[in-house]
Amino acid sequence: MRLRLLLVLVVGCFLVSCGQEKATDGKVHLKLTHFYLDQKDTWQHDVIEPFMKTHPGIDVEVEAIPFGLYTTKILSAAASGTSIGDVILIDDWFGQDLFKRNYTISLDSFYHRDLHDSDFFTQFFTVWRKGNVASGPLMAMPASGGVTALFYNKDLFDKAGLKYPDSTWTYATLLDAARKLTNNAANPQDKTWGLLVDDGLFTGIDTYIYSNGGKILSDDKTRSAMMEPATLSTMQSYVDLVQKEHVAPPPDPSQVLGQKFLLGHAGMMLHIDFAKTELTHATFKWDLTAPPRGSTGLADRQNGQAFGIARTCEHPDSAWELIKWIVTLPTKKGINDLFFSAMPLYKPLAYSSEYLDGTPKCDRRALLDINKSGHLFTLITPGWQEWRDHGFIPNVQDMLAGRKSVHDGCAAIDAKISEVLSRSATSP
Repeated sequence: MRLRLLLVLVVGCFLVSCGQEKATDGKVHLKLTHFYLDQKDTWQHDVIEPFMKTHPGIDVEVEAIPFGLYTTKILSAAASGTSIGDVILIDDWFGQDLFKRNYTISLDSFYHRDLHDSDFFTQFFTVWRKGNVASGPLMAMPASGGVTALFYNKDLFDKAGLKYPDSTWTYATLLDAARKLTNNAANPQDKTWGLLVDDGLFTGIDTYIYSNGGKILSDDKTRSAMMEPATLSTMQSYVDLVQKEHVAPPPDPSQVLGQKFLLGHAGMMLHIDFAKTELTHATFKWDLTAPPRGSTGLADRQNGQAFGIARTCEHPDSAWELIKWIVTLPTKKGINDLFFSAMPLYKPLAYSSEYLDGTPKCDRRALLDINKSGHLFTLITPGWQEWRDHGFIPNVQDMLAGRKSVHDGCAAIDAKISEVLSRSATSP
């Protein structure tokens, strides 16, 4: 009996001791969740393992989830208050829905303690502040960003005897070049268009509207501005590129935006700069530059990704160390791949040869220069995807195809935006 009791006590002490050792192993355990599935191994070997070696007191578990599933999981987690990780990757279009629910914590105190505005392209920070306003708390630390660029087919420009676009271009210059690049060939294989227009799936139309005096949202992003006279006028000139000038085809729902450019049948397109990755294997010479200047100068719709600390995280100081490591990675070969060729917002990385000379080759300095010479803006609100997908895009498509007048199309967009923003303002 004594022997049995002794064994029980020994085993019990051993189990308690093991449990204490596990709980007090001296390490903080964090979970990083992201959607860089194709780069999972690169992130593990080039980011996480060097971090843990430099920070031996922190152990990082990584979970990579396919993008579509990731967005569903994180938005559901935000609604229910559950956790999918301590450090989470956020795309700008769903960020405000997370921030509205306080799914992440404010990073202002960490940021101001350890980092400096002068080292970053801070025009990208607003969308990561609660409410998408400059005065809001910083709810995620931006790591990479993108802008709208003017892509052009060098071969078609050479054939037409035209000078390549540059930062001095206006939208009048763009229209003149588009007319000269457009032909009337009956054979679709010989047909070339001067320009491809965006129906709202990406950022080209927003850049056009805001550069030319229009607005989609009020400055505080609380109401629609689609029925303002300047917006109606700008939308009419945009639709005229298709319906009156015939320098651009109406968007084809069966084709992804840019497909005609990829196939060499369009001279130019205003597109999110991420499109450069799709042109890696293009069979023609191409490059990019800043969008043209309009009546309000150069206004450029941005996009980006950031890392936030979930409110459920038990070790926010350690989580911040991981985020700080990610956004200020030591300059090295491979930075171009970590963010899908997007521009790092930490200037030493953005101006490094590893990024500027990354594949595909193009004038990446022109993208960086937009930060100095242009106004970057965002349109993200709670309910963004709903009013964009079910109000803005289908009505822009109808206007470009001639199925709706500009007035009627803008009125329909206005009604949808107003309905979504009103509901979002009152919902938890």
